[in-house]
Amino acid sequence: MYKAVVFDFGNVLCGLDRMAFARAAARHSRLSPEELDRAIWGGALEREHETGLIDSRGYFRKVGELAGFSPDYTYEMFFQDYLRIALPNPDGEAGLLRARELGARCFILSNTSWMHASVIFNNETLASVPELHILSYKVGFMKPDPRIWLKLLEYAGLAASDCLYIDDVPGYCQAAQSLGFGACVYRIGQDSLPRIVETMLKSG
Repeated sequence: MYKAVVFDFGNVLCGLDRMAFARAAARHSRLSPEELDRAIWGGALEREHETGLIDSRGYFRKVGELAGFSPDYTYEMFFQDYLRIALPNPDGEAGLLRARELGARCFILSNTSWMHASVIFNNETLASVPELHILSYKVGFMKPDPRIWLKLLEYAGLAASDCLYIDDVPGYCQAAQSLGFGACVYRIGQDSLPRIVETMLKSG
């Protein structure tokens, strides 16, 4: 029987719309939304930001250099536009609450920056139900690096086999399974997270 459920954040506990930021920020940029989106994701800049090597203001400066932001586009405006990426997912929050109701310890483990982590801590359910948040910008490494899951086990005092890990990325679930976690892929908008949690906790 699993003792804990470890939830990814983006596209599990919340929805994601990266282009929402790109569309907003591109109004202040020399790049199109599509060009801006390609410039900031999937490379060294994303890794630096989401492993805490640069803070949010440093990220703003680097993105501004790439995008050619107009001088009137302030950090505060950028911050608010960046938060557009994260969307509510009531099904995700319901899954988290269901895990708690069933007596499981609950955790969040996510590749994320401080800016997006602020969405977690401004949401009472996401901030208070998990007993621990393992976030890449805090611990300094990102999935699929095994150290992020090992850090969770170290802090929580659990064995990997005690934990069910839920993510929207199959490769991350496979990485967790290679360490001994149980794992399940969640498809936002298609699956019921409360049902997944209940089924896996009762069968695991």
